[in-house]
Amino acid sequence: MAKTKLEQAHKAISASTKINTRKQITLETSLKKESYVCWCCGKEYKKLSGNFTPTNFPLFKHYGYYPVCKQCTDKFYPEMISFFEGSEEKAIEFICMMYGLYFNESPLAASRKISEHRGRFHTYTSKVQIKPWVGLSWLDTLKQRYEKENNRIENYDDIKSDKKTRLKTVKFFGTGFTDDDYQYLQDQYTDWTTRCECKTKAQEEVFKRICFKQLEILKANRKGADTKDLDRTFQDYLDTANLKPKQNNLDALSDAQTFGTLLAKWENERPLPDIDEELKDVDKIGLYIDVFFRGHLAKMMGLKNGLSNLYNKFIKKYTVERPEYEGDEDNEALFDAIFGNQTDDE
Repeated sequence: MAKTKLEQAHKAISASTKINTRKQITLETSLKKESYVCWCCGKEYKKLSGNFTPTNFPLFKHYGYYPVCKQCTDKFYPEMISFFEGSEEKAIEFICMMYGLYFNESPLAASRKISEHRGRFHTYTSKVQIKPWVGLSWLDTLKQRYEKENNRIENYDDIKSDKKTRLKTVKFFGTGFTDDDYQYLQDQYTDWTTRCECKTKAQEEVFKRICFKQLEILKANRKGADTKDLDRTFQDYLDTANLKPKQNNLDALSDAQTFGTLLAKWENERPLPDIDEELKDVDKIGLYIDVFFRGHLAKMMGLKNGLSNLYNKFIKKYTVERPEYEGDEDNEALFDAIFGNQTDDE
């Protein structure tokens, strides 16, 4: 059955967006004019610099500026903050989309630090005109978002042969992270569990939470955001796992003991398991030590105990005894049996 135009349009819009991240858009430009008019207020300016917002979007390549003057932008900006319920970040993102400006959280965070008495949007636009963001536009924002979302693992089917992340890792940490996130989480978890005790499921969950919080702190640091609350939660998790630095110092102090004390501590904390019967002294090395070392030593020292008796019993089957004959050793028959009955005198 043929679909209606409305259904076809809905299907096209609902389909997942695909972006050619290697596509570079260029347009031909003509000569510039001697005066420039604001599209909003209609005021005419003699120069673009200082009066309009610079942009690298291809549609505005002719002038390199968005055709709305800064005075109108200054009036528009607080209106958009009110529209987004007080969110400056959302307002700046929306204006960047309209003006074709590159939008990124790093210059956005940097613009907050120095713009208490200046228009934050203009501070932001000055930031994206320098390295490493110079020359970028809103199209680059879309490309980066597409690459990031396309790399996110939302379900087990997303784990392809060309990805580094294994299915076991995704099942352990859950879906919703990028391939690089999973690598970071797995590396941190392995590092924690190889250095610290982790025997129970409860300990596994605590270490998993520690890794999640480390990832959040890492991403917040990259954005230049405040990590105070994240650090506090991270310290709480370390406290739960008995891994705070002050606790580790106490453990190190307790380890500075005699070797015998440490053996007793290790035996109580991590005793060796009982050996299976079929694996007990398979080569009988214990018996050989008791016989040929301890037993032989007891025999040499003239001691009569269990070890010397064991030595005598074990060595008896390898001992050769001198034969003995009954009767007179000078018996003629014995002499003849040994030397024969022929002499040289005969």
